[in-house]
Amino acid sequence: MTNLSIHKSILGNAIRVVTKNIPHAQTISMGVWVNVGARDESADENGLSHFIEHMIFKGTASRTAYQIAKELDAIGGQANAFTAMEHSCFYARFYHTHLDTIISILFDILLSSTFDPIEIDRERQVILQELRMMEDDPDDYANYLLGKAYWGNHSMGRSILGDRERIESFDSKTILAYFRERYSPDKIVIALAGKVDHDSVVERMEKAFGKVRNQGNTIKRKKPVPISEKIFHYRDQEQVQVCLGGKGYPLKATEKYIFTILNIILGGNMSSLLFQEIRERNALAYSVYSSPLMFSDCGMQNIYMGLEPSKVNEALRLVRQTLDNIIHKELAESTLLEAKEYAKATIQLSEESINNQMVRLGQNELFYGRYIPIYEILKNIECITPADIQSMAQDILHMDKMAMAFLGPIDEDSVTV
Repeated sequence: MTNLSIHKSILGNAIRVVTKNIPHAQTISMGVWVNVGARDESADENGLSHFIEHMIFKGTASRTAYQIAKELDAIGGQANAFTAMEHSCFYARFYHTHLDTIISILFDILLSSTFDPIEIDRERQVILQELRMMEDDPDDYANYLLGKAYWGNHSMGRSILGDRERIESFDSKTILAYFRERYSPDKIVIALAGKVDHDSVVERMEKAFGKVRNQGNTIKRKKPVPISEKIFHYRDQEQVQVCLGGKGYPLKATEKYIFTILNIILGGNMSSLLFQEIRERNALAYSVYSSPLMFSDCGMQNIYMGLEPSKVNEALRLVRQTLDNIIHKELAESTLLEAKEYAKATIQLSEESINNQMVRLGQNELFYGRYIPIYEILKNIECITPADIQSMAQDILHMDKMAMAFLGPIDEDSVTV
C-alpha cells in the first residue's frame, strides 16, 4: 500500500486486519466485516443473516445482553450492526484508550454468542415490527418490488429481512448452525481507523481471534440473470411509487466510475436531468432520483419517483425522453465537468469522517482485496469523456428493456409506457 498511514496484516487463520492511523484523532472506529449477506441464503434461509445481526448483542456465554450494553455505556462506546446483500458488519466507535474493552466484547459476541431461545423469541417480534415498517414505507417497499421485478427468483430479488414465515420459523439450532458455518475467519476483515498503532492492534487481534479455525466451507455465488419484468402492487394510498431498473455494472468493472458519473448527471442531485425535468419544470413529483447499484458480479441502474396516479404516464414519457436524449446527444463538457466536481467533492467530504474512513477501509479490502487511494479514484473520474457517458447510455438506458415496479392505486391497464 502506498499510503504510509494504512497497513494490512493477515492473521494465521486468514482474518485480515486493515488499519489507518489518523494522527489528530482521539477516537477509533472499528468494524468487523464479514463476506456473508442476504444473497448467500437459500430460500428457506432468507432473513437468517439479518436475524443474526439482531441477536449478536443479545448475550454470550459470559455476558448477558444487559452486561454488553452496560460495558459499552460505561466507556461511552457506540456499537451497532447492519446486513447487506453481500456482507454483514458489526462496528463500534470509542475513545482510543478503550480498545481492549471493545476487542473483548467483539471477540465474545463473535465467538460465544448463545442465541438463547428466549432472547430469539423476544427479538423475533422486533424483527417482525421492522418488516412491517419496511412494508409500510412506500420508498423501501417499491424498491424491494423492483428487486423482484429485475432479479426474479434469484436471492438478489429477496428482502434482506426475510418474510414472516421464515422469520417465525428460525430457532436457536438453525441460527447457531448457520452462524458457525458461514461466519468463518477467511471471510472476515477487521478494519480500524483513528488513533491506532497497527502492530499493537495486530498483536491484540492475534491473541483474541488467532485461535479461531476455519470450517473449510466456501460460498459459491451464482450470478443472477435479470428478467426485467413489470410488477403492479395495488395499495390504497395517495401516491404511486414508480421504480425502473436496468442494466448496471459490478463493483470491479472498469466502467464503475462512468456509471457513477452518469447517475449524477441523470438523477443524482438537484441540477440533474430527471430532477429538473420531472420536478422543477413540470412539477410532477416531489421525489425523483437515480442511483447506481453495484455488487460483486452484477449491478442495476435504478430510477425512482413518487407521484399522483394521474401523472404517472406523463412522468414516464418524460423519463423516456430524457433517456433518449442522453443516448442520442453528446453531453456538454460543462455538464460533465460539474458532475465530476460534485463527485470529487462528495468523496473528499466523506473523508472528514473517521467512521467513513473505516467503512472505506473495510469495504475496499472485502470487495477488492486492496485499499483504493483517493487519488486513484479522482484520476479515474477525471479521465471520463462525454463520449464515455454517451456510450454507456447507449448500452444501459433503453427504457423498453427495464424492469418496472408500481406501488399504489394503479393497474397495468392504466400505464402506457
